Amino acid sequence: MHFKSISAVAAAVLISSVGAANAAAFLNSSLSDPPGVYFGAGNSNSNFTVDRTGNTETGISAIQRYVGPIVPVGSTYFVSTNATAEPGKFGSDWGITFSVNINVDGTDTKHHLSDTRAILGLQDIRTGTSTNSFNLLTIPDNTEFGAGGKCIGTFAVPCDSSANYAFQNSETLSFPLVALALGDPGFDFTKDDTYIFTLSLYNNISNILISTNQITVIAGRGAPVPEPITLSLFGAGVAGAFAMRRRKARKA
Repeated sequence: MHFKSISAVAAAVLISSVGAANAAAFLNSSLSDPPGVYFGAGNSNSNFTVDRTGNTETGISAIQRYVGPIVPVGSTYFVSTNATAEPGKFGSDWGITFSVNINVDGTDTKHHLSDTRAILGLQDIRTGTSTNSFNLLTIPDNTEFGAGGKCIGTFAVPCDSSANYAFQNSETLSFPLVALALGDPGFDFTKDDTYIFTLSLYNNISNILISTNQITVIAGRGAPVPEPITLSLFGAGVAGAFAMRRRKARKA
């Protein structure tokens, strides 16, 4: 990845232009168009959880792989624990899509993706994994967008992030490298589970948080919760320990 050096003044402008405005969340929404959705082929500009902060926009959604978007309830997406039915493909029936655009109105000619870090974090409720993260801009096959139009990155030739202001892609935890990068190498798409994905955008120079966006994905029935009998035993144990402490305190 190529990084564009910017001056302290330019960094301050990026912070102030984005941070001065209040964040606005849009549920089950579309991305700003142009550029809309430009990665892959036939992907729908719908059903995203969108955060707009100043001139910056981030979007996340869950999708049924090789089929299309999933309609969320608020910012929660319900998915199956099945394998994909697409011939010749493997892994889960679902994945996530993400989008970052730091020049929504198209007027900013000074700042580029290389001025930022787009950090994706994960919490796996069933396994208790919390939360590793990695910079989405390091994925070489991102599709980027800039003044020159669309750039389709490949593992051999990634796009130049110092020349573009937006990027998009989709991933699945079924890809071992993705699960490993997110600190969840034991990911099992056949299990009932709950996942929380958080996309945080930072200024690459000042390390200031520009915006944050979050979705919840519930697979099957979601992460198991303690049985009522377990909760009652736990409560009895806490009460017993408290009573014992009181008796010891009186004897002292």
